[in-house]
Amino acid sequence: MIDTKLKKSKINAVIDHFVDIYLFNRISANQMTLTGLILGISSAILIILSAIVKSNSLLSRIIFIIAVIIMVVSFGADVFDGSLARMKKTTVFGGIFDIFSDRSVEVSILIAIIFIDPGNLLWPGIFSLSSIVLCITIFLLIGGAVNESQLERMDEKKKVLFYATGLMERTETFIFLFFMLVFDISIVRIVLMWVFAVLVYITAFQRFYHAYKLFYNSD
Repeated sequence: MIDTKLKKSKINAVIDHFVDIYLFNRISANQMTLTGLILGISSAILIILSAIVKSNSLLSRIIFIIAVIIMVVSFGADVFDGSLARMKKTTVFGGIFDIFSDRSVEVSILIAIIFIDPGNLLWPGIFSLSSIVLCITIFLLIGGAVNESQLERMDEKKKVLFYATGLMERTETFIFLFFMLVFDISIVRIVLMWVFAVLVYITAFQRFYHAYKLFYNSD
C-alpha cells in the first residue's frame, strides 16, 4: 500500500534523481539486489548472534544495533535496485532475483526474531511465516497468469511480472520487522507478530479477490 503511494509521490522522484547521479552506470540493478540480499542475511545472522551472546549484555547490544542498521541499509538497497531497474531495460531474471531476495531477507529476519524469544514467539512466528507463503503464492500465481499483452494494456510495460497490490507490501513488512526488533519487550513483539500475520493473510485474500476480478469472467 505504501509502496504504491510512494511510486506516485515526490519521494520517488528524489530517489530516482539520487540514483541517476550517484549509482546509474556504476552498479547494476542485479548487483544492488545482491548487495541487499547479503546485507539482509548478515543482519539476520547478527540478530541470532546477539541472542547467543546475551550473557554479555554490552556485546549483545552492540551486535544487535549493528544488525538493525544493516537491515535498514538492506532495505535501502532494495529501494535503489528498483529505481535502477526502471532506468534500464528490465529483465525476467532481474524480476525473479528481486522477489527471491526480498522474501529471503524477510523470512531470515523473521526467523532471527523468533530465535530471540522462541518460547513466546514460536506460534505467532509460525503463523507469520505461513501467511507469507500464502501471500507470495497468490502473488506469483496472478503474476504468472497475466500475459505480456495484458501488461501493456495495464500500462505495466516496464515490469516483467504483474504486481498485485495489497495491504501489506515491502515497506509495511520492513516497518513491522523494524519495530519487532527495536521494541525489546516480549508482549510488544508478540502483538506485533500476530498483527503482522493477520494483515499478511488479509493481503493474500485481497489478492485472491483481485484474481477473481481479473480472471473469473474470462474463464
